[in-house]
Amino acid sequence: MGNRLKEKAYIFAGPDLNDVSFFKNIDFSDGYLIAADCGLKILEKLNITPDLIIGDFDSCKKPKNAKCEVLTFKVEKDDTDTMLCIKHVLENGFNDITIISGVGGRLDHTIANIQSLCFILNRGAKGRILSDGTEIYLIAKGEHVFEKREGFSMSLFSYSESVLKLSIAGAKYNTNKIDIDNAFPIGVSNEITENECCISFEGGMLLVVFSRL
Repeated sequence: MGNRLKEKAYIFAGPDLNDVSFFKNIDFSDGYLIAADCGLKILEKLNITPDLIIGDFDSCKKPKNAKCEVLTFKVEKDDTDTMLCIKHVLENGFNDITIISGVGGRLDHTIANIQSLCFILNRGAKGRILSDGTEIYLIAKGEHVFEKREGFSMSLFSYSESVLKLSIAGAKYNTNKIDIDNAFPIGVSNEITENECCISFEGGMLLVVFSRL
């Protein structure tokens, strides 16, 4: 597999974006790049050639004369195109996975991509979704540090049934070892006020969403 010396993998997923200027400021040279079906359109707008293209090509035409390997699957399958990419990079040892785009189109696809973060986390790797105006993480118990993002809110949700003894320091609304559950959205629209925000908890899975204000 090409670029195996790199630990990061970037999966370019749908929806297709009219404006890709946000991604022009990101250096993708440190990662292995995969296009998931119509995610190839984003790479084409960025004038970047992926290392691999995977999909059933129901959302866009299969590329002709591709400059990289193309893996084609049937439309009738259990995995989404993005999940096929995730399984591929996990099987090849990548432990830091970013899904590019992946939100803002069909709601069912957005939910599927968030669930894919859980699949990644349960296999011992780090995952996030990155799009213009949205950044999503799913994290396990322990201590996590996030840098301040000017012009962004930070919302926390219990992805598991509950998150135990959640502490937040460095934000507008701090907490000290409180429990939250997935039946009430108490963590919406917080804000990092210090240079860094420390989030720690002792049980469960926490969904962290940064949204442009």
